[in-house]
Amino acid sequence: MNTKLKKIIIGAVIFVLGGLTFSYLTFSYGLSSYIQNQAMSMVESEGSIEDKIITFHQISTSDLKPKELVTPKEKANNLILLIADGMSLSQVTAYRLLNGGPNHRIALDKFPTTGIVLTHSTDAFITDSASSATAYSTGQKTKNGALGVDPENKNIENLTETLDKYGFVSSLIATSEITHATPAAFASHVESRRNSDEISKQMVNESVVTTFLAGGRNFFTPEESGGIRKDGINLLEEVKSSHIFLSHKDELSNFDLGQSGKVFGLFADEALRQQETPENHITEPEMKQMLDFAVSRSENYMDKGCKGFFIMAEGSQVDWAGHANNIGYLNREMADFDTAVEWALQYAKDNKDTLVVVTADHETGGLLIEPKTLFGYTGDEIKISFNTSKGFGSHTGVPVPVYAYGPGSENFSGTLDNTDLYRAMVAALDLENEQPSCVNN
Repeated sequence: MNTKLKKIIIGAVIFVLGGLTFSYLTFSYGLSSYIQNQAMSMVESEGSIEDKIITFHQISTSDLKPKELVTPKEKANNLILLIADGMSLSQVTAYRLLNGGPNHRIALDKFPTTGIVLTHSTDAFITDSASSATAYSTGQKTKNGALGVDPENKNIENLTETLDKYGFVSSLIATSEITHATPAAFASHVESRRNSDEISKQMVNESVVTTFLAGGRNFFTPEESGGIRKDGINLLEEVKSSHIFLSHKDELSNFDLGQSGKVFGLFADEALRQQETPENHITEPEMKQMLDFAVSRSENYMDKGCKGFFIMAEGSQVDWAGHANNIGYLNREMADFDTAVEWALQYAKDNKDTLVVVTADHETGGLLIEPKTLFGYTGDEIKISFNTSKGFGSHTGVPVPVYAYGPGSENFSGTLDNTDLYRAMVAALDLENEQPSCVNN
């Protein structure tokens, strides 16, 4: 073969291979572009934001089907209800990841029974804490903003009032002010959660709850004395003169549990751990310490004849962290809450007659956990972000989890309405025979 022919053959081969390479690269680029364009078409789907809005013109409770409950094998004497306002599975997951990674386990992971809870109110798909807490405290749905009343503003007997008739002693704990929506749903009956003057009056003069532990001194003090009451009543002075008033966490440790009467532990002017008042933080108890005190005081009442106890403890500021779109704030409040959960779970394991239920009012902030970059599934970096309006994020309509341990816990699995939680809690307790109140408030 002469040199000229060899050059022709080699040139032809290079041309063919070059063409194939170019075709492959073109195909690969085209395929890649196609996949990316298809993905982006999913991200940037057709239609405006308004086109995606679904309107519920009417939310009826007549078609609400209560969960079918089983008869618990054993009845509980004690009930500890822990509510992390604003917490759904994203908040639980974020806390787990931030404090040990995907294989880490927190107190909430140790419960044998879990379920999910639907939270809508009678007048809105997105609930607020007042209506959701009223569902937990009364077993009935109501409109947003209402506490302890039905949609027509008629009083509904709440759980503390019911249990008082059957020999139970009750306590309410919160990391917000005590007049905030969730604790107020278990101790008051008002058309609007904004009416804190009336809520605090009912707590002092009408509620059967024996122990209140939270912040909120300003809600008991009139404006002319530095508080925020508009009715001019100095309810704080009334509490100090007629009840047992506590203002420092050390008073919980040094308290004479033999004392009877209503306790108001108000450890801050407004909420606990306020950023504006760091000097006060050293005097404020953690959630676990308040829970320990409430249980110990309840046990003393049981020694004197009460059948059992009920405690509702709220990690209020998980919700506020979602409103603020603040991950660090969320982590701090979840840590305080999970520590209290750990304490309660251990107490129930040591005291087999105690049911512990952990849940939330609703989710706040639309918290997402996603890859750092679009389709970056192979990396070890993630992005944790709130996805409602920054600075004051909103509640969302996603379900919230429920965790249960102890007698009657079998009724807290599967999908439940928030009213089902009330029914399941009542079913777990021994409510056979009414009796006079076992406490002297």
